[in-house]
Amino acid sequence: MSEFEKQRRQKLLDEDFYPYIKKMFDWQIEDLKQRAQAIEDPYREGLIEVYYQQLCLDYTAGKPITDLLPIMDKVIYYTEDTIDFVKRYNLAHPDEREEITILTEYFETEKLSNLLGLCILFERQDWLETIVEAVDLDYENREKALDSLIAMKIPNYPITEEKTPRILSFRNSLYKAIHAEKPEDTLKFLDEYLRRWYNGLRKAGNVYMDIHLMQQSDSRECCSFYGYWCFEAAAVAYLKNIDDSTLHRFMYYPKDMVEYARQQFS
Repeated sequence: MSEFEKQRRQKLLDEDFYPYIKKMFDWQIEDLKQRAQAIEDPYREGLIEVYYQQLCLDYTAGKPITDLLPIMDKVIYYTEDTIDFVKRYNLAHPDEREEITILTEYFETEKLSNLLGLCILFERQDWLETIVEAVDLDYENREKALDSLIAMKIPNYPITEEKTPRILSFRNSLYKAIHAEKPEDTLKFLDEYLRRWYNGLRKAGNVYMDIHLMQQSDSRECCSFYGYWCFEAAAVAYLKNIDDSTLHRFMYYPKDMVEYARQQFS
């Protein structure tokens, strides 16, 4: 077994694909930055996404968690930058409405829930509030599980009363885990959530799911695999201080992040 195979946190990441996709993300970052330099007032949402992908990739590959902090700082920096752009745009165009797509797509991706979870696990309230400010640019599309996750760290944060769309019914277990009063109930609902998480996202239309199957040389140019992680479940386990050892069997449960948070902040 190679050193890479020993170190990686998810076996789905191929050793020969990692340097390829890492180089690709580095190229995308530089390309986006160069394009932005040619524009007087650039919209740099794309950098939020690529830095998020880079962070997840390095976590998947087994990099030390402290190495992820500067990357997460970049995610927040470009989120703040994009929030400022959107606010200026909406003020100048009152008949239109711009949003930060990567942070308001409750219905399609795992990115928002993962970024909320990471902010919580890194115990950075300022980072969390920045992500939430971006979320709140979308007045219409709300989901009670993620609103409840935010409310665990921001008192009196409003939780939508709208029924969770059927396509997102797998998130009802996360909602129940957050609001459960007994540790054993929290654990039961998190277990249920993790069992349904992968297929739930796939059925909801997340085209990223199953992309690890495209890492081989004949299709790798169409592959952007950086790992599958459910940081929001880890954040709930951490905040509610439950014994999460039975959740370690789930490939996409980031147990190392929970251990890191407990060692650093508990």
